[in-house]
Amino acid sequence: MKTYLLRGFVGLALILLIPVHGNAVDMPSIPDVGQTVTGTVVPAPTAGVTVVSPKGEWSTFASMEGDAEPIFLITGRVKNTSAKPFTYIKLQFELLDEDGVVLLRDYGYNRKAETLREETYESGKTSLKDMAIEGLPAGAEDGFRFLFFKSDIPQFQSYRIRVLEGHPAG
Repeated sequence: MKTYLLRGFVGLALILLIPVHGNAVDMPSIPDVGQTVTGTVVPAPTAGVTVVSPKGEWSTFASMEGDAEPIFLITGRVKNTSAKPFTYIKLQFELLDEDGVVLLRDYGYNRKAETLREETYESGKTSLKDMAIEGLPAGAEDGFRFLFFKSDIPQFQSYRIRVLEGHPAG
């Protein structure tokens, strides 16, 4: 009995925490959902990183209260094109107006290194070594994702991804 309750609770938690895509039956009427936004990538030629299949799209994020909040989600993959392994790949995400002026920017990491956004690491309380990040070998790919809550951002026309760093392992 306890096992079924635990599985049910975990299932419900996953449903409430996973971003909702497309036009699900229970999705509230949010006009932007599913709409893609054009974007560009600014590579860093010496970083040894290629951004593969970037995509910017309006979606929703289901809160614990069951409300769906509009988000702008940027996803894709990064590839380590260098001959050496990386501990992480750092990316900058920019929202641009119609003239290409940056309205808002923030940064993130490849999926395996997303924990580097935690307060303990960013404040210097935990070292990179203590974070135990699974590195990215030469030639390997990993995903990335970054989201902006619509209520926190200005109206924008496009987005840009900049490769900031491929941090060497070791």
